[in-house]
Amino acid sequence: MKSLSDQRISREEVRGGVRIVPLGGMGTVTRNMFVYETDSQILLVDCGIGFPEYAAYGIDILLPDISYLEDKREKIVGMLLTHGHDDHIAGLPYILPQLPPFPIYTSKLTGGFVLDRCKDFEVAVDIRELPDGEFRVGEFAILPIKVTHSIPDGRHFVIAANGSTIYHGADFKFDSQPVDGVRSDLDRIRQAGEKGVTLLLSDCLRAERKGTSASESRIRATLEREIKTARGKFIVTVMSSNIHRIQQAIDVMEADGRTVAFLGRSIEQNVVTAARLGFLRLPKQIVNKRKIGKIPAKKLGVVIAGSQGQEGSSLVRASVEEHELIEIKPEDKVVFSTEPIPGRELDVNRAIDNIARLGADLAYSDADDEMHVSGHASAEEIKELIRLSRPRFLAPIGGSFRHMRRFWMLAAELGYQPDQVFLWENGQTLVVKGNEVTWGKEVKLAEVAVDGLGIGDVGAVVLADRKRMAENGIVEILILVDAKRRQVIGEPEVVTRGLVYVKQSKALLKLIAEETKRGLPRAVTNEQWGKVKSGLEKRIADFIYTEIQREPLILPVIRQV
Repeated sequence: MKSLSDQRISREEVRGGVRIVPLGGMGTVTRNMFVYETDSQILLVDCGIGFPEYAAYGIDILLPDISYLEDKREKIVGMLLTHGHDDHIAGLPYILPQLPPFPIYTSKLTGGFVLDRCKDFEVAVDIRELPDGEFRVGEFAILPIKVTHSIPDGRHFVIAANGSTIYHGADFKFDSQPVDGVRSDLDRIRQAGEKGVTLLLSDCLRAERKGTSASESRIRATLEREIKTARGKFIVTVMSSNIHRIQQAIDVMEADGRTVAFLGRSIEQNVVTAARLGFLRLPKQIVNKRKIGKIPAKKLGVVIAGSQGQEGSSLVRASVEEHELIEIKPEDKVVFSTEPIPGRELDVNRAIDNIARLGADLAYSDADDEMHVSGHASAEEIKELIRLSRPRFLAPIGGSFRHMRRFWMLAAELGYQPDQVFLWENGQTLVVKGNEVTWGKEVKLAEVAVDGLGIGDVGAVVLADRKRMAENGIVEILILVDAKRRQVIGEPEVVTRGLVYVKQSKALLKLIAEETKRGLPRAVTNEQWGKVKSGLEKRIADFIYTEIQREPLILPVIRQV
């Protein structure tokens, strides 16, 4: 791997070739976004969100860092979207307003999901449905290839420009029995390989798993088994975009004679869109969510949003008895037909624990592997993609570094040499020229977060302060200063939150105030207050640690009166 020391990009480097820059999607699985760049044009692929893998401390979601595009905005000719999962499309409402208008090419279902999301944010978007065959976007010739995944209507793309051909192989598996009967187009992949692929970018998330991934259609048998023991309501939570999983839940509930309800905005929205576009068959017996209470529990099936333990979701509110429309009772069965995505494990486990406290029967993947099947290719499917596409070089995407390393080992089994496989991370770039691939100059990327209503770089210092406040509390010290004489007036006022119990606080506050006075000069100029505040922060931090072995955030506030 290359260091991040040289951040400048030279035009000579990409002249006559294609530079590929991952702005997300490397190392953290989520936030997928890629730049394909020639000398004069840029094609973007995907624009997803991620979730913090550490304690959030006010951070809602993470976004790709598009600062690389700031001085290249006018070069953008379009975007391709591979499929409709949040880690590939949900960044669009945040990112599009920062860029000039351009067309977005994607499949029918993915386009429908994008339109819904952008409408929610009142963001204009130009969606164009992919043709079946090759088409052009500026200098780029693009061939869409149908692939199976855990969501219908996914695509891979063969992208050609400047005499180089790259196969962009995002999330996929080769499902031989897909729920909708639409299989991956292996013939088209083979044909692309026969024409010549310089570089394959391939999903690597399950490269550690031997064999092939189980078919999505296997879930039906699991749901059929679980519904037999449901004494009351049969409640299934899934990823809201997993239309195949929702279809199987509907079919099983309907076969059991249950009326079906959909609960949760994301589920309701996606169900309506998928049904309208022909990707979901709705049940004959369906009930408005506001009339759930009129259906006998034994005759009710509910598909509910919140499978990732999202705060405020329908399932999470129901798990703490705060949902106005549904109550989880001991006779009910709740099935988590999903696995936590990276960064959501604690939230999911908390929701499961809360439901367990309500006494309901539970089924989830930690207790039963059959609750979920992956939408990602295992080792043999990855090797099959490599064999079919026959690339000269390979670069894994969509996984952490251990997954990339395992991908490298799979490539070695097929005869590839170490210098033919690029293990890379966000900001590292590849340059494809003709039949060769080399490392390009690296791009410095920041951690961009949606923090409440704001979007920006939440740096390490900010996160460290939030972490300290969350774990050790905060101490605010108010110091009044005579504006004319530059002298401290009266006693420092000390306020703490989250530091010690009330019984201990009075004595400690007095000690902190006394220590503050000892650290204050008799008089000080405006120019010296910064140094005084820094000195107080260290002095009081050391004092508190000596007294109670805690490290709160120290916040001296100097007010002139």
